[in-house]
Amino acid sequence: MESEHYSYRHIWQITYPLIIGGIGQTIINISDTIFLGRISELALGAAAIAGLYYVTFFMLGVGFSIGAQILIARFDGEKNLLKVSQTFTSTAWSLSVIALLTFVFLNLLSTSILSKLISSNEILDGTIEFLNFRSLGIFPGFFILLFRSFYSGIGSTKVIGYTTIITAILNLIFNYILVFGNFNFPRMGISGSGLASTLAEVFALGFVIFYSFRFEFVQKYQLFKSAFSKSITKSLIKVSSPLMIQVFIALWSWFVFFLIVEKIGERELAISNLTRNVYMLLMICLMGFSNATNTIVSNLIGQGRKAELLQVLNKIIVLSLSTTLLVVLVNLIFWRYTLAVFTSSDELADATFGCILVISGSSLLFSVAYVLLSAVSGSGGTLATLAIESVTLVFYLVATYYTAIYFKVSIEIVWCTEYVYFLAMGLISYYYIKYRILKSY
Repeated sequence: MESEHYSYRHIWQITYPLIIGGIGQTIINISDTIFLGRISELALGAAAIAGLYYVTFFMLGVGFSIGAQILIARFDGEKNLLKVSQTFTSTAWSLSVIALLTFVFLNLLSTSILSKLISSNEILDGTIEFLNFRSLGIFPGFFILLFRSFYSGIGSTKVIGYTTIITAILNLIFNYILVFGNFNFPRMGISGSGLASTLAEVFALGFVIFYSFRFEFVQKYQLFKSAFSKSITKSLIKVSSPLMIQVFIALWSWFVFFLIVEKIGERELAISNLTRNVYMLLMICLMGFSNATNTIVSNLIGQGRKAELLQVLNKIIVLSLSTTLLVVLVNLIFWRYTLAVFTSSDELADATFGCILVISGSSLLFSVAYVLLSAVSGSGGTLATLAIESVTLVFYLVATYYTAIYFKVSIEIVWCTEYVYFLAMGLISYYYIKYRILKSY
């Protein structure tokens, strides 16, 4: 990444490929709902729980790769290409071990764990059926994360958009073929959806490897050639471990949220699954800015330009809030068309609209709070990020439990706990940036 001032245009140039990648990733995540929503509400609910359960463990790799991205951005800012290469190699070995352990866990222990958490036997069976094939995606998925951390770290993010779009398109095609048994393939239902996502990731990994060799990133950064570094691996573990725990508990809390909703009823679970998928659409832009924040903050520190941190953060927040607001307004105008993608039931769509209104407001809070949290982690304060996430999740889950189970309020009020989550996250992150990061520099 070149040493230059971060104008709105420069921030956007780093971020927009990540947003495009987010669009593709969202298509991947919601395509299961698009197809399984045509089968039954039970399949829809099972896919929601199975998908969240899988992603919760997948986020261990995401957390580690974010730590690698932070280090790569720091070394790239220092123009230390050897350490960038060593970080890539060390990350590859580390993610391989994490992927293997995660795969074994998912296949040996998931049934016993989920049987104690899910009340409906039908939903439990569908959840396990999905996971049997989806768990294979841990391996190609983790190596895609490896390249994502590298390209995000050096500020060359276009390939991330290309890769995710390819994955999304292939996932839709494979879902169409395998879920319904088109083109003389067997009708696999929920299993086919899990297999479709895995196959799409295999092809996407092949593309990003080809791209890396084709455009000489392998040669420039000596990828695959540097030796495994114990010292860098220790730094990776130090930076990444809190992030791994953070993203794990963040996704686990959402998984717990859906388990709480499942206790209310299958209709509320189906409504919440539709709401979750719309939420993912609203998150696309803000997650792109969050990812860019990690790179920009770490790179600024690597270049010794810490005094510019607050000014750059203000620009990122303005862009993040503006683009998220635009997406929210478009969704509120065309909400019925959006929900029609996920379900053919007008009754279910109408029942979901109240939750759509709730998350429209919480998304705006999210767009600011998550940029602030990403600035904390991008500065290297990953232990602080974990602490902030942990505190806010306690408020979130307590609020969710009492609203849903104790007070037995409507599903719309249950979803209002998102405001508690992001308001607490934003305030604590801002306090940490102002009184710890900036004062320390």
